[in-house]
Amino acid sequence: MTLFPLRALKWLLAALLPCLLTGLAPRISAQQTPVCAASPEVQTAIDQIPRNQPVGESQYQFVLARRAALQNLMLRYPGDVFVESAYIGTMQFYYESDTVKAIAEYKARHEQQPDNTRITYLYGTTLVGRDTPGAIQLFNEALAKDPKFPLPHLDFVTIYTSPNFLDKAKAISHENAFLAACPAALQGYSSLKQIDDKDLIAQSIPKLRQILESRTDPEALGAYSTLWSLEFKVRPASEYDTLRKQVSADVARIRALNRQDLIAWWSALEDGYKLANDPRNSDWAKDERERRLPYAWELLSEDQWLKDHPYPNGDAPFGEKQAYDRELLKQSDDWIKQRPDAIFIWYARLGPMEDLDEIPASEVEACINHMLELAEADAGPNPIDSNTRFQLTEAIYKRNLDAQQEVEMARKGVEQLDAEAKQPPYDLFDGQKELEDSSFYRIDQKTQGLFYEADGYVRMKQPDGARTALTQLAQSLQTMKAQVNDKDGRRKAYAAQESLYWNAMAHFAQLQNRKLDAMACYQSALLDRLDTGALPARGEKDNLAGDARALWADLGGTDDGWKSWYGDRADAIANQSHLSWETAQDPLPPFQLTDLQGKTWQLADLKGKVVFLNFWASW
Repeated sequence: MTLFPLRALKWLLAALLPCLLTGLAPRISAQQTPVCAASPEVQTAIDQIPRNQPVGESQYQFVLARRAALQNLMLRYPGDVFVESAYIGTMQFYYESDTVKAIAEYKARHEQQPDNTRITYLYGTTLVGRDTPGAIQLFNEALAKDPKFPLPHLDFVTIYTSPNFLDKAKAISHENAFLAACPAALQGYSSLKQIDDKDLIAQSIPKLRQILESRTDPEALGAYSTLWSLEFKVRPASEYDTLRKQVSADVARIRALNRQDLIAWWSALEDGYKLANDPRNSDWAKDERERRLPYAWELLSEDQWLKDHPYPNGDAPFGEKQAYDRELLKQSDDWIKQRPDAIFIWYARLGPMEDLDEIPASEVEACINHMLELAEADAGPNPIDSNTRFQLTEAIYKRNLDAQQEVEMARKGVEQLDAEAKQPPYDLFDGQKELEDSSFYRIDQKTQGLFYEADGYVRMKQPDGARTALTQLAQSLQTMKAQVNDKDGRRKAYAAQESLYWNAMAHFAQLQNRKLDAMACYQSALLDRLDTGALPARGEKDNLAGDARALWADLGGTDDGWKSWYGDRADAIANQSHLSWETAQDPLPPFQLTDLQGKTWQLADLKGKVVFLNFWASW
């Protein structure tokens, strides 16, 4: 065997890699007729790459490891569309910068080889949800170049069943086209769940069942849930008992395979037992899978404890909530020993620490700093998301911890939120209402962050920094107010943020020894908070009212005067039920639903009638 010097080998790989990644290798033809699914060899190689983030590994480490493994497969199987699709998946669903890189990478490859059907298709997949009209154009180009290339049909089904591109006829047409070209490909049957065509589904079910009965691979095991879903979708309720017996038989056959190493095996058992009305075995399958093959965000002992110990309801005494927090904090000690690097467990610990004054500040600070380290590890070179920043800042504020850290954390959160606001919306689902809601609540979050920043500057006795933050906060409030649009939920959110603004202004005025101005600001803050109907529980520490009352007394105010001005109104609101109804103004889209007696209902049948809707979900 001839051994190449390491330098020569690196040169050879460097020379060949662009060809391999762009499909230019001599043995790959751009017009080669593709298969409907990955070959068994390729699928096995893909399946061997962990899809589940291992315990103890950060998200960024997991993404890099999976991406590197798929890049190696791209070298082993140059031009394979399924390997490259999996690679694109690792670029799209974690970090915004990677999504941008994936689009740029495949755009460049498409420009280099505009006649390569597979590259045209793969470039289109990077645009779905980001620039779906552009994706549609590319998928049509791919089909025009090679009408026998079936994969764009599946993407068209996803597109034409989404709210913003809904076209039932086109979706059914593309579903039929894929099934006709690829009757044995399980992807086609999975996309049937998005289709509203009972005849097509009924025709496809026997074919799918025949395929699954002859296969035992992970993809087939995962497809049983699709099969059962389709069967229940098209059969009348009178036949459900018969279907459950059939599901039970399927589950018995699946369980006999004894594939305890596969998440798909456990998931099929969990779903099957649930449909067969066997909750005990369904819970067993879920718990065993979670114990043996946990996802990075799962810990069985925590899940079980939270299930057995629901948080006290809103009307519960404050002492009951504190007792719950103490027990939760105690339980989190054990969970952290099992999963010290899982940030979700540290959130379970941080919540009680915020509300229990007996926990030393040093312990809370240590928890916050460790969570920040975990968040940075998960993000890698990417920025920590704004929501994480603000959650940690809230803990600093509530426990009156390091003011400098509060300012820095809040500022970085606001900067990241502004960057996130520039990211394009997911255009398959985000309609005008979703975009408006997103805009309003993003401003709501930004306003909260600016309040934390102003509070930190006041506590550091830096009036210039506080003044700048309060000016930005006032501007953010004006933007927020303009988008309330008579919606009660938004009005209360605005009132809550306006209360925080006046609270910060009061502290700023006290910093400058303007006591009367501060009292006026406290009054505005308290009145705005009354408007929200959200007051601290009885027995819970109320910093806003406490600070205001202390200044009231310092200015010569009496206890009776305070009670008359604020206490009586606060008590009246505290004794009210906070449950309220808000009228929905959004039109209901057309639909067809079958009831338990087999009758089909559509929107026209319900016009002019009062309808009570009871929603139930199986997840």
